[in-house]
Amino acid sequence: MREGWDFARKLTELGLRPTGLRLSLLKALAAAGRACTAGELLAHLRLSRQVNKVTVYRLLWEFTARGLVRRVAAQGKAARFELAWGQPPHPHFQCDRCGAVQCLEPVSLEEVWAVLKGPLGHRADRLEIRVTGLCRECRRRE
Repeated sequence: MREGWDFARKLTELGLRPTGLRLSLLKALAAAGRACTAGELLAHLRLSRQVNKVTVYRLLWEFTARGLVRRVAAQGKAARFELAWGQPPHPHFQCDRCGAVQCLEPVSLEEVWAVLKGPLGHRADRLEIRVTGLCRECRRRE
């Protein structure tokens, strides 16, 4: 987890109480360093506390609405979430076989959007890039 993240202060700034569960969820996302499903986060949290799935989803959507967490576009039924605070938007790679999602190095999304929009004059508020293929592990198993 990156040093210098004061989740308690950030939650307070956003008008949220820094409860133990909220802090644990944010620390789990930061420690993962990748986009996680709510189920993965729930399993991690249940190692140290009792918590139900609805509560975890509610907190993730609350954090997403406030810009603290970002929902990542991915194939499959399960939504994936990553820490957005202090992390620039970046593309993701998803393996077509195992479904793993990995963060790729940030690129200038403004430049990508400038190339894509052409003369239409739209304003981009969000741009998601997902690259699909086979991850290193799945390629090794072929």
